[in-house]
Order: sequence, then C-alpha cells, then structure tokens
Amino acid sequence: MEKATTKRNDESYSYQHIEQWTKEQVKQWATEVAKIDQEHAEILFRQAVTGFALKRMTKADLVEMGIPHVPAFQITCVLKELDILGKGSNQAVEQEGTEESFDGGGKDGEMAKKECKNCESLNSSILKDSKMKPIEDTKAIKPAGKKNETDEPLSSSQQPAGKMCMPYPFDNFSDGTRYTQYNILNVPETGASNLMDPAHEFKLLTNTENAQEDEIMMKFSNEVFRFAAACMNSRTNGTIHFGVHDNPHGKIEGIKVTNKGVYTEHFNKYIKKYFNDPYTSIAKSCIRPPRFVEVLLQNGTPSHLFVIEIDVVPQHCLCDTKYFCTNTYEYKSKSWKKALFIRDGASSANIYSTKECEKFKGSLTTLADRRRRAEEERNFKPKKSPNEGLKLVSLLTGNRDSLENSYYNYYILVTNKCRPNQTSDLDFLHDIKWFAVLDFDSESEMNGVFKTYQKHRNAKLYFPDYYEHMGGSVSEQAKRLKLRQETNWILCNGGSDFKGNNELPLDSTLWQRDRAAGVRKMISFLSHKDVKQNEKFLIVFLLLSIVEDSADPLTETFMTFYQELKGLQDMVCICIGEGTYQRWKDLLHARGIHEEALSKKCISTLTLEMVNGTIIKLASDMQSSERLLPSVDHSTVRLLKSKEDSMAGLEILCENECKDTEIEKDKDRFQNFLKEREEEFYRGGKVSWWNFYFSEENYTSDFIRRDSYEKLEGLILSSSDSANDSPVKIINIYHHPGCGGTTLSMHILWNFRKQFRCAVLKNKPHDIGTQVTTLLTCGANDNTGYLPVLLLVDDFEEQENVSVLQKEIQTAITEKGIRYVKPVVVILNCMRSQNPDESSTINFLNSVSLKQMLSEKEQRAFDQKLEYIEKVHSNSANFYSFMIMKKNFDPQYIEKVVKNTLHDLDTASKPAQLVCYLTLLNSYLTTSMVSISLCEEYLGINSRDTGCNKDKLIEKMGICSNILISDQVPKYMRYKGLRIVHPLIASQCLTELKLTYGLSKSEITSKLLKEDLLLKENKLVRDIQTLLITRQRKEHGDESDTSFSPLIEAIHKEEKRGDVERVLEQASARFEQNGYICQALARFYIKERKFDSALHWAKAAKERAQLNSYISDTLGQVFKSKLRDWVECKEKSAALTAGKLDNLLELAENASQAFQESQREAENEQYFQHQKLKRKLQVYNTAGYQGEIETGLYVIDVLWHVPFFSKKDLHCRKSMTKYLSGNSVLSVENSNEDSEMFKVLRHYSSFLCNLRSRLKRAFDFFEDYFVLFKTQTREKEMVEAKLYGKVQECFTKYTEIFCDFSFEQLKNKQDSEWSISQYIEAYRDAVEASKAHSFSGILNYLHGNHRNADREIEDIVEAYAVLCEKDKQATRKDKQNLILANIVLNCIKPKSAKLRGPKELKSLLLSILQEVKQTSWCVEPFFLASLLFWPQNKKQLNEDSGKMQTFVQRLSESFKELYGTMHHSRQPLALFYLAKGSGLNRFVHKGKIDQLFSSLPEQELNSLWQSGNIWKNQAVQDLLLLLVGTVEGNLIYIDCGRNENFRIPVQPVPSCLVKNDPNIEKVSFYLGFSIAGLLAYNTQSLSLKQ
Repeated sequence: MEKATTKRNDESYSYQHIEQWTKEQVKQWATEVAKIDQEHAEILFRQAVTGFALKRMTKADLVEMGIPHVPAFQITCVLKELDILGKGSNQAVEQEGTEESFDGGGKDGEMAKKECKNCESLNSSILKDSKMKPIEDTKAIKPAGKKNETDEPLSSSQQPAGKMCMPYPFDNFSDGTRYTQYNILNVPETGASNLMDPAHEFKLLTNTENAQEDEIMMKFSNEVFRFAAACMNSRTNGTIHFGVHDNPHGKIEGIKVTNKGVYTEHFNKYIKKYFNDPYTSIAKSCIRPPRFVEVLLQNGTPSHLFVIEIDVVPQHCLCDTKYFCTNTYEYKSKSWKKALFIRDGASSANIYSTKECEKFKGSLTTLADRRRRAEEERNFKPKKSPNEGLKLVSLLTGNRDSLENSYYNYYILVTNKCRPNQTSDLDFLHDIKWFAVLDFDSESEMNGVFKTYQKHRNAKLYFPDYYEHMGGSVSEQAKRLKLRQETNWILCNGGSDFKGNNELPLDSTLWQRDRAAGVRKMISFLSHKDVKQNEKFLIVFLLLSIVEDSADPLTETFMTFYQELKGLQDMVCICIGEGTYQRWKDLLHARGIHEEALSKKCISTLTLEMVNGTIIKLASDMQSSERLLPSVDHSTVRLLKSKEDSMAGLEILCENECKDTEIEKDKDRFQNFLKEREEEFYRGGKVSWWNFYFSEENYTSDFIRRDSYEKLEGLILSSSDSANDSPVKIINIYHHPGCGGTTLSMHILWNFRKQFRCAVLKNKPHDIGTQVTTLLTCGANDNTGYLPVLLLVDDFEEQENVSVLQKEIQTAITEKGIRYVKPVVVILNCMRSQNPDESSTINFLNSVSLKQMLSEKEQRAFDQKLEYIEKVHSNSANFYSFMIMKKNFDPQYIEKVVKNTLHDLDTASKPAQLVCYLTLLNSYLTTSMVSISLCEEYLGINSRDTGCNKDKLIEKMGICSNILISDQVPKYMRYKGLRIVHPLIASQCLTELKLTYGLSKSEITSKLLKEDLLLKENKLVRDIQTLLITRQRKEHGDESDTSFSPLIEAIHKEEKRGDVERVLEQASARFEQNGYICQALARFYIKERKFDSALHWAKAAKERAQLNSYISDTLGQVFKSKLRDWVECKEKSAALTAGKLDNLLELAENASQAFQESQREAENEQYFQHQKLKRKLQVYNTAGYQGEIETGLYVIDVLWHVPFFSKKDLHCRKSMTKYLSGNSVLSVENSNEDSEMFKVLRHYSSFLCNLRSRLKRAFDFFEDYFVLFKTQTREKEMVEAKLYGKVQECFTKYTEIFCDFSFEQLKNKQDSEWSISQYIEAYRDAVEASKAHSFSGILNYLHGNHRNADREIEDIVEAYAVLCEKDKQATRKDKQNLILANIVLNCIKPKSAKLRGPKELKSLLLSILQEVKQTSWCVEPFFLASLLFWPQNKKQLNEDSGKMQTFVQRLSESFKELYGTMHHSRQPLALFYLAKGSGLNRFVHKGKIDQLFSSLPEQELNSLWQSGNIWKNQAVQDLLLLLVGTVEGNLIYIDCGRNENFRIPVQPVPSCLVKNDPNIEKVSFYLGFSIAGLLAYNTQSLSLKQ
C-alpha cells in the first residue's frame, strides 16, 4: 500500500521542470516522496533549497546544512532512482567559455537576441577585446602579501571547491553577511514564484579592463533597469547580482570597485532616462540603490572585490494595477528604444509591441490582487517574540535589572568579522568590562571591533599560544595576565599582538589543523576554577556576520565552551540578522545542540542598533553621563574610560559622582533604590557613595559626622598644605572593627572630592605607583600644577605595607619627573586595631583613633537619626549595625538580639550550619565572606531563577536572615559574599551556640573542615588557614602577642587540650601542602612539653616547606626546648651521666644545625622576595640567630654539671671556656665515669670547640642589625626594642662566662703582676665585655644606651691604643676600631685627653687602606675614609681627599656584597652628620641633634625625625653644614676641585626627592655618613627656593 502511495505521489510531480520548483515545492516533495520527517524538510525550507539546488546537491551538502545522515541518504537515493541528479552532484562544473561579454552570456543574452534583433551585447570595438582574463586575486590561494608567479587565470579545477551559502538578506543594508570567493549562492535564477521570495539573476560583469567607464555603466544600468522593470511588472520581489557566475551557476567571483559612488550616481541619474514620468518616482521607491557586498578570500581576508546587488520591491501600494514601460539603450545604434519587460522563467522578456503585451495588460488586476494578498500574508505571519529586548536584558544580567546588579561577575566576548558600517553601533562594548575577548577577525585592530573598543577602553592583544607558554600554576598565570584589571583581547585567527608579532589568517580547514588545539587550550584555561575563582562568567557570542561553515572556527569555539561549561546555561548568542541566526541554529543543530534550548539563549530579531541601545541603557542606568575630575583653580577635566581602565587598582571618586543618572529621573525606581541602599547600610553593609549623595541632595537626613571628623579633616588639609621633603604623606585612622572607621574615611573623601582627586585602593597591583601618578597628572602638568590625590587605603594587613605603598608612589613620582613643593599624594590609611588609642599614640602627629564608644554629642546625633529612620523605614528594628552603635555597643543589647535570632535553631539544617561557619569566620576575621554563588550551591538555590530579588538567598537562610548580609568582597570588587552583619554579633553567636546548643568552637571548626563543597573556594580556604595559623601581634594593632591564632588560643582556653590537637591534625590532613599548620602543631606540643610529637610535626612541616626559615627555626626550637627542659626542670638536680650528656649534646647539635639552616634560608628569602618585587614589606627573620645564642648558653648550663667543668672550681671553669673557645685539648685522668664523659665530649668536640665563635658571630649579627640599620616603621622599632633587650640579657650571661676582666678590674691591677701577653688577653676580654670588639659595637655608644658612655669609650680608646702598640698580632680590625673609637669619643667627650689627633688617625687609616686588596669587600676602612678624608674645602683638595670618589664607590660596592640582603628589609642609618666645624668636630651624631630638643617628650622628638621637620629647626640648621649638589638621574653629585672636575656621589633620602626635571639642576641638602655610603637629607631645589 505504501509503495502504491509513493508511486501516486511521485506521479503528481513534473520532474521535467524540477529546476523551477520553489522552496515550498521542495519541502512538500521531501515529505511526500522522499519520506523524510517534517523537521528535516523544514531545514531544506529554511535554507531556501529550490529545485535547481536540490538537483545538484550531494549527501555531504545535505548533512552540512544540518540534515542527519539517514534522511540525507533517503533524499539522494530517491533522486538517483528518478535519474535526476545533476552533474554538479558528481563532478566539477566545467570551466566557462572564454568568449564572454561583460555579463558572461547566459539565458538573458539569448532571450534578448530573440526578442530584439537590434539589441547586441556590445559594439564591435569592444568585442575585439572580449577574450579577456577574469578578474582574480591570488590571495585566495597564496599567503597574504605574496603574488602569484603566473598571470594565467585559475581554471575551475584549480579554484577551491566552493561551499553553498545564502545570499545577502533581501531588502536589507545592515546585515553582517559577506561573501566568500568561489562559494555558490544557494538560490537559482527564477521567475515569479510566490511574489515575496525574490527572483534572482546573476551577471558576471568582469573583463572590463579595456572598456570605457561610461560603456560599463551603461551595460550596468541596462541590466539593472531591465531586471527591475520585469520584476515590477510581474509584481515579484527580485535581486540582480553583479560579480556572480551564471555558469557555474551562482559561483561568486566579485568585481573590482574603485569608487562605489560612480555606480550610485549613475543609478540615480539614469533611472530618469529608463522610466518616464510619472513612473520615475514609483521606480525610485521600488528599486533599491546598489548594495556593495564585500567578497572575502577563502581564508577570510579581504579580496577588495564586491558583489553589486540591487533589490526590487514592487509594493502593492505603489504599483497597484499600473504597468511600467522603459527606455532601453541600444549599443549599436547608440539610441534609446521603448521596451516592456516581464519575468519569463529565469529571464526577463521584452513583450513590447507583441501579442503577449495585451494579454499581460489584461492580467494586471489579477497580478495586483495576488501581490496584495502575498503582502498581507507575509505581514500577518507570527513574528518572533516581541520582547527580544527584555530577553537580551535578562540573558545578560541573569534575570536582573542592570549590569551593575548582574548575576554575572565577568563577561567573555566571542565575535567574528565586523563590517566598517557596524562599528558605529558597538558603543555598548565600552560599557561592559570584558574579562577576555576572543576575536576571529584578523583585521579587528585596523577596522574592526578592537579598533572601536580601543578608542574608549584599554585592552592587550594576545595570540592563543601565549597562554600555553607562560609557565607556573594556573593562578600564577592568571595573576600575571592581570585578567581582572585589563581585558585580554585574543586574536584567534590572525592579526598582530602586543609584542608586534604577526600571524596570517587561515581558512577553516587549515585553522582546524593548526590553531584549533591552541584555542581549545586557551578556553580551558579561561574556564579553569583557579581563573574563575568561583565567580560567575557569561560567554557572549556576538555574530556580526553569517557563519556559513560547520567547520568554521566560531562553531568550534562555541562547542568548546559548551563542553567546558557542560551546557548552555552561561552562554548567550547575539545574532545580527535573521539569516545569521537561522544558519547558526542549523549548524549547531548538526552538532547536537537542540534548537529549542539554543533559541532560549539567542537574540535574533534585534538589529545591531537595537542591541547597542538596549545594553547602553542597561549599563548607564546608575552612572553619570560623563565622569569629571576636579582640577586646579576650580576647573574640571573629563575622565575618559580608557584612562580609568589604566587605573584598574583604584576606585575613583569623581567630582560629579552619582549625578545626572538615568535612575534618578525615574522617581519611583529611584525611591526604591534609595530605600534599598539605606537599609543595606543600616543593617551592616559597607557605606557607598550613594549614601552620601542621598544626604547631600536632601533625599535623606544629614549624615552623622563623627567627633574625629574635624581632627582628620585638619590633618589632611595641613599635610597637603605644608612644604615637605616627601611628595607622599600618610594620615592614619585606627579603629575598632565595626565602629565606623571605613564610613568616616569615605565621608571625608566624599566631602573632599572637589578639593582633591579622591580614590580608594581596590587591590595592590604591581604598578600602583604608576596608577596613582596617572590620576594625579590627568589633564594637568608642571605648568598648571597638580591637585593632590587623596588615596584611601582600607585595612592593609600591616602598617609597614602602607610605608611600602608610600615608597612605590614616591618612586613613580620621581620617575615621571613630577615637580612638587607640597605633598601631591595623601594616603588616608584606615586600619583596624584592637587598641586604637595605643596605635595612634605611636604616630600621634598624623593619626586619629575611633573606638567602640560614642561621645555624648555622637549619641545625640544617633538619637536624632533614629527618629528619622523610624519614620521612613518600617523594619528599622533589624538595622543592627546602626542600633549597636546607637546603643553605644551595649553587650546586653547584642546578647538579646542573638538570643532571639538563634532561638529554636535547627543546627542540623544546611542554613544553620552555614550560619555557624559564618559566625566562626566573622568572629576572628571580620572581612571574611563566603561567596554568594557558593552559598547558593551549598543550599541548592539558583539565584538566576530569583531574578531581581537579591535577598532571596538570605531569606532562604530562615530565622537567621536578619543577621546576614551580602557585600562586596574586599579586593574582589565584582565578587559578592555573605557575612554576619557585625563582628560583635558574630562573637556573641559563638557564645550562644555553645551555651544553648553545645556547639563548641572546635566542633564548628571540625565540621567546616569536612565541607568539601565549601572548601573548593580558594579565598575561603585561605581564610580558614588564617583562622588556624595567624597569630596576633601588637605591632599590627592587636591586643597582645599570642603564641597561636586567636581561635586556637580560645579553644585551648575554653576546651580540652585534645580539641586543639584534633582541629590542627584535621586541618593538616585537609590542607596537605600547608606546612604552617604542622608548624603550629609542633609549637603546641612544645608548649605542652610533648617533644616527640613536636618533633614529628616539625619534621612534617619541614617536608612541606623545605626552604622556609621560620619552619627550620621551629625544628630547632623543638630540640632547644627539650634541652632547656632538662636545664630548667628537676632532672638537672640528678647526677649527670655520660649517657644523658650524650643525649643532651645531640639535642644541642641538632638545634644548632636547624638554627644555622634557618639563618641561611632567611638570607635567601630576602633575596628571592626582593627579586619577586612583592608588594609587602620584607621582614628579616632573625630567629635563627636568637635560637643559636640560647642553645649555646643552654649547652654551657649542661656542661657546668660535668665534674671536670664544675662551675664552682675556677680552674675547671677556665678549662671549659678555653675548650669552648677552641684553645685547649682536654685530658682526663680521673674516674671511669669521667672517662666516659670525656669520650662523649670528644665525640662532640667539633661542635663544642666552635661554640664561642658561633655565639660571637650571632651577637655580631645582632649588633650590625640594630646599630647600622633602622626599621621602616615606628611600630616595628618598638617590637625590635624588646628583641634587643633579650639579646642584651644573653650577652651579659655570655660575658660572665667568657670575659674574666672588665676595665674596672684592669685599673685595679698592678703593672708588675702580669706579663704583656696576659695584659693583652685581659684587654681583649675587657673590650669584648664592653661590646667594643666590633665596629657596630663601638658605634652603639653613640645611641645613649650606656650610663657611663664617656668613661667607657675612653677606656676603649686606651685599650685599642695598647693593643695596636704592644700586640705584635694586632689586626687591621684593631686599628680600624681605634680610629672609630676616637671619632666616637670626640662626639661624646670632645675635650678628652685621650683623644688622638686627626693627623695621627689619618696616617693610621692610610696604612690600613694600603693593606686592603682591590678585590676584597670591607666597609669599615672605606667608611672611615669617607669621614676623615672629607674635604675641608671642596675647592682645594689634597691627595687623600682626591680619592673620595673611589672611597665612596668601594664603600657602596662592599655594602651591597656584605649587607645587600639585610638592606632589603632595613634602611641604612646615618651614623654621623656633617656639621660646621673642622677636624673631628665636623662630625656629629643623632644624639647631638636630639640634645637640642631635650625639653620635648620622646614621642614628639620621634615625630620630628619621621616627618622631616627636624631639618627645619633653626638650631639644627645652625649646627649642620648645608651643601649644594647637582642632580643627575637618581643621584646628587658634589662637584669638587678648583675646576669642579671631581665629583662625589650622594644618595638622597628618601630616594624620591631627586626630581627628573631638566629645570632643576642644583639642590641643597645636609650630608649623612652611613655604612652604605653618603646620604642627602632635606633635599631642596635651589630654583624653587629662589
């Protein structure tokens, strides 16, 4: 039966005329005869497959357009059975004849000969040149830039096999379609089918090289208006294509068009000649002007050829029942003749003065009626969703109302070839901060999307393979690429990258082979969790032109993202043009993407103009139309987006912030927005600029001004207005967490936004100095002057890091050559502190404190504010952050809130568990948050479904929603997280969870450590590790120094010891790479005196961090603590056996080795940290030296218990000290026990005999560390003062053991009692006991730490005089120390009788300098030379002063070699200053200057030094000698000699003070002498002073 039906259906089709079938007939035949499913037949219909195309199609063609293999097989089988497959299905189309006219011949030519004998193709003169070569471009088969070696045309077999493609959308001038040369237009030349689908006619119009322009134009207009009149008379839409072969049918060649205007002008001029009035105006309305469709080469590059197309639209309202005669031009007679054209099949026939003419006129009414019905049917066809604009908004924002409030944190753009006329509608790209752009247009930077984007925004060009060869971990690579700061623009198919490398574009086949893998890897990198960091990304495909090929790079890219993201959920396609979408949908359908799913993620009916407008409105809703910066003299400059992009590390507060926004114009929306922002702030959210704007514009009541505001305001104004050495000033505000410190700081910025250029530091990029100077100099220069930058730094981890930031900005100012008299940058350092008052006291001249305590005045302000809030907000009772402050941080209020909130809490539920984790985190880390996306995943919520209701997540939390808030994660400005509204509430929640539900801190911590889902977020992992590891430090504003993190301390105090062990061991197992947790366990077991366990964990830590100096120190501490345990505990009262001695010395040796390893690692760490240029102050780990000292002293405590080293016996004591000094060999003749101990000592002899030298080396290290250098901050200085005290205690113990004599004892001895050698030994003991055996030890007498410094330094001078005179083995070091001791004595007691004269000291120094080899590194002799040989008169130099340049250079080189690593964390100290005087009186020390201010408290004196104001004091200026130098580069040179041909280099302090300004040559300064070289202080430009 089925067979019979098929036969019957088959017979109803006339295959003789298959080429005339319309696409509707093809679709019907496919379902009825070929028996394929309706959905597959629809593909044929959508692809506009006509009978002509069907006859020539292969199975491969059908599959490529999206039809599955089986239906495609069915179609080809049926066609074969019917024997109607065309030759084009099996073999290449034969080459067209070379005897061509301009139009390439064809049916129209033949018809014209039949209808009009006088109408010839061209006159005879042109026919002579008709055998011309077709226009070609060898770029189609050759790489760009190379020429074909032959001028012969390509044969058909040589030309690339063309792919089927669709024509440019009908009656459209804004679509993205471009043709590819040699592709085949998938439409036949047809007559009037359904009147609405256009008829097509192809004309080659090539071989025009030898023709005149007017001949070409006349041929062009003849063909255009003949075809147009035929379509108008037949009432069918139509398109005539020039530059397309008729044979092979529809093959795109292209025409060289040098001037498009010539065609357009000719068209407009001659339409009047072809159509007579009154029909000219109708013709103009029906015939569209020429459209020039660009033709690309096969590799996607321009061929500089075009297909010229003219569309004809004979609308019923224009044509009605009229008919249109035309004039047609005859080439032979060069005259015009009347014609009446109609469409006859695939040709245009002239029926003027024929029988057909009358018949045609009679059918006009019917034709007009058919046209009218066809138009109505087309107009009433259901269109795509009319809400595509809303759909676009929803897709881009994740169902939110604006880009600012978007569900997505970042966007990645993928785009293809852009036409020049599209660039004007790409403004929306500037309003989205793209994470990365994958651009497949090789000309993007010349005339495409990149060029347009770069006009307003910054981006960096890369090739995909750049991502393969970066090295390092994924997170390190992402950091290096600065993906969150600047857009990575990736050229995926040719172009030129930021390094200037060029790549040629490839066609689809070669791209698949050579580049697809690199693009896949790059997409995989962008999709990696360490790059995305749990943030939400949307992949936006912007198809500006049609994608024709299933192997197109864009298709492959789409599929790669689809696979990486495991679906379409975070993808959207914006297809410009209906045809673009249809083809895209079909290509992806063939790749397995369901049409329904894709359509939900596609925008297809909006024009590019509509897309542009929709997104611009979406983006600019809450932004000012333009952003303005204040400038000097009350002027204003525009802040361009590209300029703002270059300052990605700064959140810039503009002068017109929040003004002139679209949202404010919509009163209802603005009121809702205002209410939301205010409620969020009062609940505990971070204050925003909008909150200040609402108050300033009287939308809300006045913003509360804290008592500290006036002081802070005064500090900022005075700092910016005072002449200062440094261009960068720091103002500190120390505050308790949650008491409004950040709000106060931002309030100050808001009110100063017209007097300063204000910004908030968002993160710490490597080029922060450059970014700040960019803000400073925007629209300004040295001539105009600069408005200072007020930079808010909120909650840096440590005070020292703010100093590092200051130096980076200073360096950038120097390098940019910015002139200043007053500070040009003021850093407002807002820092949390548990002791704000104490922190501000340290830097009291530039600091303000804010505590958890309101003044009466502030309380009144909060009372008034509450009255206003209660009138406006119905839910004010939930404004806990505000109420806590209003209640003056009342603990009872907080306790009541928490009790009510946590009442009847189901602690087993997911929301409750999340609350428990947040309370733990926020109790100890106030800024910690869990990302919103992670919370959603944990609770099983999809916020995309919740739309604009952003509180849906918090509502889902249940009864705890009132204490939760979402906020921007610090340093991750696009990344939102969930936290507890106030740290005091979080702390009270922990207490309540323990009291009511028995949930201890250790239990909550253990549960958190088991949450695999939550712990996939890197930032949360870091926060938890901080929670477990980071100790409190007073120098960082904490209440006290702790041995463990506050959480571990609390667990240890409140719970069992085993709970600490359990939590840390669980954490160690969870974070397998983290050595610090094992270290914390080791230190915990040391404290518990469980040394075996401590050793196990210390070794585990060492395995995880093998080169870490702090962990090596902990390993040493384990051994040392066990040794100390014996020394300090009862075991020492028991008799010491040989076995125990062996055990104790083994511990000591192991400890010493670990501490020495820590010392080496500390030095390496300094080097590598400096190489990495970390944005953090480097700290020199001195623990290894301290540990070695303590271990050595414990060893001596142990040895006192050895019988023959008894402390009570003087001979035994001396024997031991000599042995430990390496000066004696032991011999024992006593008991067996002594003999066993002797064996033990001999076994450790190498360790023991070097003990004293190791101790001396460690003490010398500390002496250099404290005396020659200074810390970078006052806080660090106070901490190190404690360390110095401990070292001093150890040294006192050391001298009691090893130094038998002091200077007092020596004075009481008679000369006759001792020999010379005994005297020398005694003097050396006394020198060492006085810490004068080292250069830094002698210099230490200048610091005022010695009670009788004058008497002691006299003794030291005398001792070294004796040693240098009487000790034949006196060293160079002794002579250097003698010279230095004299200089120091002159500073302390200038009239001492024991002083040597300058001449004698210089003579001694010259002898020392002669001993120093050219290649040796030593700072002491060259430092002394820089002092003693400093020229008394710089115009008259003696021989020694003439070598000053060499001395300074050798000093600097030696310093870098010997102290280079220490210098990375500490600053060289000026040990002497050059004063007005002569001889040794020219050198004064800091103590001398301090004496001028003896009436000042120490704090004020320190502040004078820190601020640089010390130099402005008249008494100091009278004391010191002011020098003048010349600025060159980063140095100042003092020109000496009669002709000033001798130069001494001086380093300015701070280094920023040398300005790279050609106008500033001479500067004045005060000179300081340091171990690193000469230093210049208070550098002042002489030109500015005058």
